[in-house]
Amino acid sequence: MVRNMNKRIFSVLLLSLAAFASAQSAPTLGAPAPQEHRGFYNSVSFGAAYNWYENSKYEVDEYNNGQSNVTGREINTFDFSGGTFPMFEFKFGVALANLLAVHTVFNLGFFSGTMEEGYTEYRKECGDNKICIDEELKNKRVKGRSSDAYGFRTYIGFGTTIYPIQSKTSPMNGLFIGGSVGYTCFATMIVDGLQDASLNAGAAFQVELGKDWWVNDHLSLGVGLGYARSGLVWNTVESHDTDNVISLSLRLTRG
Repeated sequence: MVRNMNKRIFSVLLLSLAAFASAQSAPTLGAPAPQEHRGFYNSVSFGAAYNWYENSKYEVDEYNNGQSNVTGREINTFDFSGGTFPMFEFKFGVALANLLAVHTVFNLGFFSGTMEEGYTEYRKECGDNKICIDEELKNKRVKGRSSDAYGFRTYIGFGTTIYPIQSKTSPMNGLFIGGSVGYTCFATMIVDGLQDASLNAGAAFQVELGKDWWVNDHLSLGVGLGYARSGLVWNTVESHDTDNVISLSLRLTRG
């Protein structure tokens, strides 16, 4: 009986030592490992992008004609669409357990396209009885002037990139899904005279889907399809307060 007990104790000790050695040899959450996303994470991408937005601003002129208070209100609209190559994006952060990376995001691009300008004029008249009439001056409505324009757009945010396929033998290994939230701003100039700037900013989000292929133990090359949208906040009307970007990019990732 004593001999059997000694054998059992010896077996338990061997299993414990084996488990301990295995745990020591396995990479920790953030320790670098060959062809795995762990530790320092850095991704640089460049590619083609298409940007379109609807922006607006108010111009208000108030005056008194001696009998009633009259307010003139004009809404100027700017509809831009254009493309760029290249648009650059940078991500810095840390990758954990070969599953996800937590990182900052920064991108910028110079866009070339067309700007369509328009405006609608309103007049609000308040009589002595405190009743106010706000009417659109139909004959003052103008839309359709289109001009060549250049735009600059940038975004900074914080997000994650998830690598759901863990098996290194799977053809889908390297598939990633990314997302971030942040803030964007842009400025657009009409080429003719470099005037009539349209600029705005707002909270934004980005999403990306793509795939990486390892080229060595710690470096991968990939492709990603992205979409970004922001809500504009400076002097906009509800129908002209969005900014959108769709992009296709090549990525070089370490970590």
